[in-house]
Amino acid sequence: MTLQTTEGRLTEWLLRGFALSLMLFIAARWGHAWMVDHSRWTALLLLVSEGYTLMLVLLARRAIQRDLSMAALAATIYASSCVILLSDAGTMRLMPEWVGAGLQLTGMAWQFTAKVFLGRSFGLLPASRGLVMAGPYRLVRHPIYLGYLIGHIGFLLANFSWRNAAVLALLYVAQVIRIQREEAVLAVAATDHDYGRYLQRVRWRLVPFVY
Repeated sequence: MTLQTTEGRLTEWLLRGFALSLMLFIAARWGHAWMVDHSRWTALLLLVSEGYTLMLVLLARRAIQRDLSMAALAATIYASSCVILLSDAGTMRLMPEWVGAGLQLTGMAWQFTAKVFLGRSFGLLPASRGLVMAGPYRLVRHPIYLGYLIGHIGFLLANFSWRNAAVLALLYVAQVIRIQREEAVLAVAATDHDYGRYLQRVRWRLVPFVY
């Protein structure tokens, strides 16, 4: 594992610049999709969810240790930017718009709660910014990713195409890589047995009783 133990200003500002650029692109792309058709609430909610996530990157505290391996970098870049590959063209509704929007709102509420507990420890690359074990972290180790998953399912149900399905399927391959790398960083950075006890107490990484 390639760990950077002290985060330099260049790394920090490159990540923040990347997040800001993505946020502006997403606002233009999906804001336009909603303006064209105000009935597509799933497009607006995708914009809000992704924009809020990237905004938190701009406010995150510096990492103690950061994983700069090629696997972590590739998975993070794809996971952060794959929304630009999603398309509102040529889609079909497998479920009514309100069902998709309802799932998105549920996912957003869940991830928002997890981010409140996480505070400024949120970031893009797998990193150690402190261990959080309260709130939603008592149910699964990575509740923010669970919130994303619920929201993306909602979006796909109302905006289905094989392209969108493939983009999101590959996203969760990347998310699994990020989960594994994040846990490896936390294990290396741990100075006591709290993290080991946490892993024993909370068995599920993403979906209870599944993974």
